[in-house]
Amino acid sequence: MANGRLSGYADGLLSGATWGVVAILLPAAGLLPAGSLPATSVAVAAVFDVAAALFLLIRSGVAGALVDVVRVLASRRALAIGLCSLPGGPLFMGGYVAAVILAGPADALTATATYPVLGAVLARLVLRQRLDRGGWVGVTVAAAGATLIAIDAGGSDDGVRTLVGIAVALGAAAAVAWEGIVATRAMVGLDTTTVMAAREVLSTAMFGLVVLVVPGGVAAVGHVVADTGLLVPIVVAGAIGGYSYVVWYRSIRKIGVARAMALNISYAMWGALFAWSLLMAPLTLLATTGCVVVSAGAVLTILSGRGSGEPGDDLGNGLVEVR
Repeated sequence: MANGRLSGYADGLLSGATWGVVAILLPAAGLLPAGSLPATSVAVAAVFDVAAALFLLIRSGVAGALVDVVRVLASRRALAIGLCSLPGGPLFMGGYVAAVILAGPADALTATATYPVLGAVLARLVLRQRLDRGGWVGVTVAAAGATLIAIDAGGSDDGVRTLVGIAVALGAAAAVAWEGIVATRAMVGLDTTTVMAAREVLSTAMFGLVVLVVPGGVAAVGHVVADTGLLVPIVVAGAIGGYSYVVWYRSIRKIGVARAMALNISYAMWGALFAWSLLMAPLTLLATTGCVVVSAGAVLTILSGRGSGEPGDDLGNGLVEVR
C-alpha cells in the first residue's frame, strides 16, 4: 500500500513535469508558421490534439479497450462527452497555444495553473459547492500571484503582447475549469481512460470544423504538416501530452483527486524551469515569485475543506477530465 501511494505521488509529479515539456516543445523547434494568430494557434493545437488522440487510441488498443471507446462514442453519453470536449479541446488548447505564442511558455503555464481556483469558483456558483475560509484564501493568493506576473510582464519590452497572452491563458483556464463542471455529471460511472480517449476523438473532430472555419486555418495546418521541423516536435508534444493524461489518471486512482491535482499543477513551475534551462528564457524575480504563489494558492484551494463530509464536496471529481 505504501509503495502504491509513493508511486502515486511520483505519477502526479510526472504528469506536471511532462506537461511542462509539452509547453516548451510547442514553440521550441523552429518558428511557428507565419500567419495570423488564430490560424496558427488552431493549426498547432489541432495537430497536437490529433497526435494525443492517436496515442490514446493506440494505448487503448494495446490494452484491449478500443471496443469500449467505440461503444462510448456510439452511446448517448457521447453528447455529454462532446460538451466536455468543446471547452477542453478547441477553447482550452487553442487558447493555450495562443497564450504560449504571445506570452511565452512560463507565463502561459502559470496563468493556466489557476484552473483549479476558477473551478472552485464555478463549482460554488453552478454546483452550490461551498468553499471554506481556506479555499477563499487560496483564491486570493492565486490572484495575487497572477498580479505579480502581470506586473512583471507589463514592465517588459513586449509588455502589452505578454499581458494579452496572460489574458488569453486565463480564458483558456476558465474553459478547462468549465469542462470540469460539465464532466461532474457526464463522466459518472465511466472508466476515465476510456472517456479521455473518446473525448480526444471528439475534440479532434471539433478541431477539424474549427480549422475549416478560421480564415487561413487549412493553409496553416498544411504549413505545419509540410514542415518536418514543425511537425515532429508538435506530434511528440501531443504524444507526451497523451502520456501526461495517462499518468495523471493513474495518480488519481492511487492517491485521490485532491493530492493528484495538487501535484499536477506543478506544471507551472516545471514549465518555467524548463524554459529557463533549455530555452534560455529570462526568469525574473517577480515572475518566479508569481509562479510559486499561483501554485501555492491553487493547492490551498484544492485541499481546503477536504474531509468535511459535505454531500458533493468533491471538487476534484468535477475536474478529473481536464487539460
